[in-house]
Amino acid sequence: MKNVFYNLLIATVVLSLNCAPVAVYAMPNPVPATQTDKQKAAEKKKKEAEKAKAQKAKEKEKAAKAKAKEKAAKEKAKAQAEKNKAKAQADKEKAAAQAEKNKAKEQADKEKAAEKAQVQREKEAAERAKIAAQKEEERAKAAALKEEERARKEAQEKELQEKQVREYEKQLAELENPKPEPVSFLNIGLRAGYSAMMDKFQGSYMGAGTLNQSNALQQLKGGGGAGIDFSYSLAYLHFMFETGLDVRFLNSTSAYGFTVNRPDLTYGATYSYLFDNLVESRNMLGVGIPVMFGAQFEQFYFLLGAKVHYNLPMGYSQKGKYDIVVNDPALVEPYGMGIHEINGQTNTKIAFKQPDISLAAEIGIDLDDWLQAEPDPKKNAKVKPGQRLPFGREYVHYRVGLFAEYGVLNSNGTQAANPTDFAANDVLVQKTNTLLAMNGNTVLNNLFVGAKFTIQFEIPGKKPNQLTPPASFAYYKVVNADNQEPIELAFVETKEASGKVAMREKQIKAKGAKQRHAPGLYTTKVRAEGYYEETQSFEIEKVGVTKYVTIAMRPLPVFRVRVTNAETGAAIPAHIQIMQRNAAEPTYTLATDSASGSARTRLDEGLQYNLHIEQMGYEAVDMQIANVGDSMNIALKPIKKGEVFIMKNMFFATNKTRILAISEASLQDLYMYLERNPQIRIKIVGHTDNIGKDAANQKLSEGRANEVKKDLIERGIAPERLEAEGRGESQPIDTNDTEEGRQNNRRVEIEIL
Repeated sequence: MKNVFYNLLIATVVLSLNCAPVAVYAMPNPVPATQTDKQKAAEKKKKEAEKAKAQKAKEKEKAAKAKAKEKAAKEKAKAQAEKNKAKAQADKEKAAAQAEKNKAKEQADKEKAAEKAQVQREKEAAERAKIAAQKEEERAKAAALKEEERARKEAQEKELQEKQVREYEKQLAELENPKPEPVSFLNIGLRAGYSAMMDKFQGSYMGAGTLNQSNALQQLKGGGGAGIDFSYSLAYLHFMFETGLDVRFLNSTSAYGFTVNRPDLTYGATYSYLFDNLVESRNMLGVGIPVMFGAQFEQFYFLLGAKVHYNLPMGYSQKGKYDIVVNDPALVEPYGMGIHEINGQTNTKIAFKQPDISLAAEIGIDLDDWLQAEPDPKKNAKVKPGQRLPFGREYVHYRVGLFAEYGVLNSNGTQAANPTDFAANDVLVQKTNTLLAMNGNTVLNNLFVGAKFTIQFEIPGKKPNQLTPPASFAYYKVVNADNQEPIELAFVETKEASGKVAMREKQIKAKGAKQRHAPGLYTTKVRAEGYYEETQSFEIEKVGVTKYVTIAMRPLPVFRVRVTNAETGAAIPAHIQIMQRNAAEPTYTLATDSASGSARTRLDEGLQYNLHIEQMGYEAVDMQIANVGDSMNIALKPIKKGEVFIMKNMFFATNKTRILAISEASLQDLYMYLERNPQIRIKIVGHTDNIGKDAANQKLSEGRANEVKKDLIERGIAPERLEAEGRGESQPIDTNDTEEGRQNNRRVEIEIL
């Protein structure tokens, strides 16, 4: 207002000054006035100017007062702000001091609780040690009693064995010159092999004009033979004699090629019959008596002798073709009449000379060592598979051999006849005879060679000269080479010095096992899970003793690891990954137990490994394993207040808050961490990638965090220990330009409060 008045005053003065000359010029000359009026006008003007000046000064003073008042208000507000700031700082310092005091108290309580827990653990350890000592003492007493009982039984057994050995040696001394006794057997033998009837033509072939001896061809093919014999044999020392009843069936095939000429008396022509492949098959069944002599040395035997057979009439069969060529004097060239099937015989009987005497030989080996086994003396009839009763072991024998029989007498009894018969004025062959009838001097000799299997039933007799030596045994026991403790289960195989198996692989348990062996040198091979394979030699010096064979096995190296809390020393049930150097996937995955925090496994020797532990609520650990037999103690550092870690392997349905089942292990680890640390409070923070709208991602992240919170509450975690928050796409930890980066951004973080 003051400024407006001041401006109006200035404008009035200016207008007055500018308009004065005009007014003077336009107005008539005034009437001269008195000096008093001028003075009055000047004084009035002066008063007005002073009044305006006073008004202006008054307005200026008022403005200055307002400005001073405003400045005082600002200074007062500033002073109040400083005062409030100082108060806030004091409150903050007081709160910090209280927090530090609370933290110190909490730490003291924690240390006191740890000390109390340590005392309790030591007390429990002492109690366990006391109980263990008592158990160890009881175990030692029981072991001593057991060892005493074992030694007593061993002494009794040894005394009995020595008594048996003395009795055996006494009987041997009484039988310095034992008289051998003959042994009789009833045998059943089966034979199979190659057979042949070897015919040999001698002299002319029925005279001129019938068979041309110069172009006759013969090829022996033979056939198959089989036989069975029932015999009695006698063995005395090495000598053997055998006789009985022998039945054999022989088959033989021969092929012939020849030419038969027949003149035509009416026209003077000559017919030539060309047989290029006439095949004749003959059968023979004989029943005879063998007389054989021979000897046996250890497992091997031989027999030589003769067999006299009576051959029963059997049949022969023929097949083949022939060509007819006609030489007619009236024609310049011979002409053919075609190829014709032989009008041969089928199962036509032929006659044989009797008897048929054959020289025979047989050589072979006894199979008792392979087909028989020692019976179980305790169970007798209830023997193990593959074993026989004592009777079968002693009186049933087996042998296999090769044989050969050759007929030394001519067995051809067929009368001489023309090989072909014709009807009157008929050029075709009407009938063919057996080729054995071509010539009255045809000789037939039989051959039979092959393999023979024989079962012998020994006729029991009195054998006063045979003594059964006392059994000798090996008592096997397998122990740990480090502590001499018995191994629960081992597999033992024993061989003789020659390499022959004396005991097939057998399970040996902690108490050991007894096996019968003859005196001699043996090598045993032992294997057991978790141990190096061992080989050991031993000797059984004589009959009737028990050799105690203890095999000490070196254990394979075992890698052991124990995981504890670095602050409290408490065991942690952790998941451990062991990987070969430079491998992408873990080779072994271990889980430590909750009681001791320990785990163990066997690693392959000669390889290098790394160890990785990533446990919920603790800092991750990566270490090298120096030796596959190491024992490692690993202390995990707990994650402190304010620290943040990501829940690994946490998965949700696409664009939903539903937790997938494969997240169970991660949720259980978080639950166990909270269960083991009841003083810990956490904030569950959900994050998403940038795909979709901001508001939708924010809502999705909040929903997922709340789902994790809900799951932990259902598992038993108190709700007041949990907070949930969603931060949407606002805090990425990787690029959102790749699928891998977006997957890393879709995460759930745990913040320690």
